[in-house]
Amino acid sequence: MRKLFAFFLIASLVGGAVLAETTLSVVSRVFSPPEEQKFIREEIIPLFEAENPGVKVDFEILSDSEMLDKLVAQKQAGNTTIDVFISYVSNFERLVEAGVVADLTDELGVVAPDRTLSAGFLKQGQFDGKQYFIPFAGDDYCLVINRAALEYLPTGVSLDSLTYEDLIAWLKNIYDATGMKAFALPGVRMGLLTYIVGSTILAYGGCFPDVNSEAAQAAWDVWYRIYPYINDNWVTYKMVNDPMLREETWIAITHVARAGMVYLSDPTKFTLAPVPFGSVDRGSVAGNNSLALAEYAPNRELGLKFIEFMTRPEIQAKIAQGVSFNPAVAEAVKYIPPGPARDIIEVANIGMSGRVAFIPGPTAEGGDWGVVKQVFEDAFYYICARGKGVDPVYLDMQQDIINMQYLEPPCK
Repeated sequence: MRKLFAFFLIASLVGGAVLAETTLSVVSRVFSPPEEQKFIREEIIPLFEAENPGVKVDFEILSDSEMLDKLVAQKQAGNTTIDVFISYVSNFERLVEAGVVADLTDELGVVAPDRTLSAGFLKQGQFDGKQYFIPFAGDDYCLVINRAALEYLPTGVSLDSLTYEDLIAWLKNIYDATGMKAFALPGVRMGLLTYIVGSTILAYGGCFPDVNSEAAQAAWDVWYRIYPYINDNWVTYKMVNDPMLREETWIAITHVARAGMVYLSDPTKFTLAPVPFGSVDRGSVAGNNSLALAEYAPNRELGLKFIEFMTRPEIQAKIAQGVSFNPAVAEAVKYIPPGPARDIIEVANIGMSGRVAFIPGPTAEGGDWGVVKQVFEDAFYYICARGKGVDPVYLDMQQDIINMQYLEPPCK
């Protein structure tokens, strides 16, 4: 009986060892909407786990500030549990300064072999000649449109050549005919409004983040004239998906991933178009979401494998098809067949063919991107919502606040 008990004891211990899993901790500021989280957890992560038997990926959503705080706290406690993280460009420098990001300069051939990463995004992930961040997905903006609005498009205007002046006339046509304030704008604080307005400023010849130049003032005037046609509930919109799907609104400029979610819900009801032209060109603020390895990652080699997996062209394409983020790997487009998913990427790329600005992370000690976003939001409320109109003196003061976040003014 004792021998039999010993046999089962040994078997259970051996079996337990076989069944034991290695947990790879991945935290991300991307894919926060529930639909996107579901897609990543159910369609992407299982593919990596299947390639690596005995590995379980713990995927957690954190804001940039939460991520930084957690990484720093774990470093100070000498107990880092995070292996890989996906962060936004405005947070890169802080993470590097905090000493929580691994230098991947010598691992570039490991994490991104035989593929072409976005050169602009790659450069943003370099500090002191070292590569800390590996491009993963781009943020870009486009128009998403309910096809019911096309009936009111001004005569002779096409979506491919739409200007901001055309957009104003279009919205006025809808309002005059239906009484509908058809434009959706995400007005919840610390959201996308900064980048949408910033794209307009670029289209009129300005810089980013620039709020007070002559070009910026022309762009603010555009928004002042668009405002009467923005839905009254705009301050409650974190994203425009819901009001567009409810058909509470018909037109929006938004993040390509959010536009893609609306479009893919019913391509017969919705369509897409590039961001409008300003007086100079199209404009777009491009955001950079990149992968990084924690400096003290407990599973370093497995973390490198995960980064390589997430930058594979076929995985990038699958993510683009599922949640409409713009791939950071050039070869990914080859894996996206013609159809709605490819339409989204092509529209985003048209927007990127105009005047593009990358988001410049603050460089001054204590500089905060949140302050920059607040300036844009406050200016929008002052000029548009409060009806004050373009006020150069006010905008000069707001630009001073932006400049304080940098060692050198980001827009000279």
